[in-house]
Amino acid sequence: MTVALLVMTDGRRDCIARTVPEFLDAFDRPDLLSELLIHDDSGDPEYARWLHETFGPRGFAVLCTAGRSGFGGAIRSAWGHLRDYSRARFVFHLEDDFVPRRTVPLAAMVAVLEDQPELVQLALRRQPWNEHEHAAGGIVEQHPDAYSDEVDGVGHRWLEHRLFFTTNPGLYRIELVCEEEWPRGPSSEGRFTHELLQADDRRRFGFFGSRDSGEWVEHIGAQRVGTGY
Repeated sequence: MTVALLVMTDGRRDCIARTVPEFLDAFDRPDLLSELLIHDDSGDPEYARWLHETFGPRGFAVLCTAGRSGFGGAIRSAWGHLRDYSRARFVFHLEDDFVPRRTVPLAAMVAVLEDQPELVQLALRRQPWNEHEHAAGGIVEQHPDAYSDEVDGVGHRWLEHRLFFTTNPGLYRIELVCEEEWPRGPSSEGRFTHELLQADDRRRFGFFGSRDSGEWVEHIGAQRVGTGY
């Protein structure tokens, strides 16, 4: 049950300097991390050099694009690398501007995905970000009836929904990378969600934890990684 840690960045040194070490310290089973990859879409040779010098000694490979390709282009590039070279069974996807608020239950997340083939991903909830989430009190609270409370035989709890695939911190199977192509053009995250659900109406997305478990990660950036959502 090996996991590739994929960190997406586009030049925010102050954020990734917190994100990577704090997550490495927060994983409950860091031994499950068989591959460590940082994908840099900044196009900045100085930033790339700093990434190599800072995170190379910690076991990270650093993959750099020649110039900024935007949100969707960066994911296509990173997934193409995983498709060609990864031997992991799962990918933990991490944008460079999140930090954990508690222990990251990697082993339990893997176990749930192993046991629930209809689940595309298990993400970790962040704090409310946009005005609608703030008004409702959180992501789940914005559409509470869209989430079903699930529990397995050993007590792992998660919320299932069909609202969106997210590139916020979370786990998905390597088969997703191998079988699906990230869309080109604008609104790629929403279009990817639509394509996944249209292809198989049994598919679900999930947030790890119970409805009242609260937030697992904190978004610390002023905006999301990349451009051209």
